[in-house]
Amino acid sequence: MSPAARSEGLEDSLPALLPLRNHVQHYAWGDPRFIPSLLGIDNPDEKPHAELWMGAHPDLPSEVELADGRVPLDELIEQSPQEILGQRVSEQFEGRLPYLFKVLSAASPLSIQVHPSKQRAEEGFAREQTAGIPLSAPERNYRDRNHKPELIVALTDFFALRGFRPLEEIAEVIVGIPEISNVGGTFEPTSDSLAALYEKLMTMPQEQIDAALDPCVRRTEAAHAHKPYSRSDREYWLLQCDRVSRHDGHHDRGLSSVLLLNLLKLSPGEALSLDAGVLHAYLEGSGMELMANSNNVIRGGLTPKHVDVPELLRNVRFDAEPAERLIATRQSETAWLYETPFQEFALWRIEVGDSRSHTAASRRSAEIIFVASANESVTVTSETESIELKQGEAVLARRDVEYRIDARSDAELFIASVPRP
Repeated sequence: MSPAARSEGLEDSLPALLPLRNHVQHYAWGDPRFIPSLLGIDNPDEKPHAELWMGAHPDLPSEVELADGRVPLDELIEQSPQEILGQRVSEQFEGRLPYLFKVLSAASPLSIQVHPSKQRAEEGFAREQTAGIPLSAPERNYRDRNHKPELIVALTDFFALRGFRPLEEIAEVIVGIPEISNVGGTFEPTSDSLAALYEKLMTMPQEQIDAALDPCVRRTEAAHAHKPYSRSDREYWLLQCDRVSRHDGHHDRGLSSVLLLNLLKLSPGEALSLDAGVLHAYLEGSGMELMANSNNVIRGGLTPKHVDVPELLRNVRFDAEPAERLIATRQSETAWLYETPFQEFALWRIEVGDSRSHTAASRRSAEIIFVASANESVTVTSETESIELKQGEAVLARRDVEYRIDARSDAELFIASVPRP
């Protein structure tokens, strides 16, 4: 059936609850065990499972089962945006679901990266379109016109680099590593001095990169052999990042970022919030990730993927301050909210069980309900239907649907929504 034919009468026939079939991105840094275990599938070849995507981004949209076949969620929303998203959100976000929901699971460090602001995303997208770079090209920085603020909530112990350390700490690093001090010269504890140092470290020729980083890495390796570092130590991650990024005996230029950025360990339930321009790298662990509906990533190193240092430097904010963990605030007996300033999304953590149900309503726009942990099935019920979900499964409640979540034993769910009124 054609999209036009399918759309006729669609608004009258769409169920209130739409079970989603979601797909996995198999990036090299992905953990081969966490997502397969979550989904209850075998992975005998140990293939990396990096991200489970839930949403309507055209790069990997979820699919919805309808009576006449399976439909990608982005196409379904395009056919009936107001029925699924609601009029106000549909108008505000040009008929698109404004967020992208993921399970992220990293066995090894991701790239040093930054996400653009809305204005820079629009400018960069237009520039690359004019240059004729295909959207699927590996050298493409801007795959859409959107910015990508994001939030990640730890499901396991989760390690990350986020934002530049306080200037006083960076000054101590430079004093303690003479090879870096020789590169940067006199370092003043100012944002301008930090920007000049980082630009120099990221743009100097490879032989200078090796000369600056190799002695530091060798000293760290020797100390690690004498007394091994743990994941709570920055030195551990310096060696891990060097192990995965060293190529033909050369050190990656992004390795200096491990020394300059805040290192954080999140315990399960703790979160990080990232706005445009915040330099970061996820190092290890699994979590629920929610972001604006974008796949724009500008990389500066620690990856075999496309690196664009000049574009990274144009987007980085050189704010130097401690990185704070985000803690959810309790909203009811069963619900906790991770509050952010972002207009595209809000994230809820839900805990239900034998004597605890959760009720909610997608008053403003569509919401995605995901079962993160459950020994038995979880039931999501609207006025007109009831959906059984297993661990690792998700359902979309279209706009203006009241629903209840029940479980016979303890279960943890996450709900992605537009900020509720």
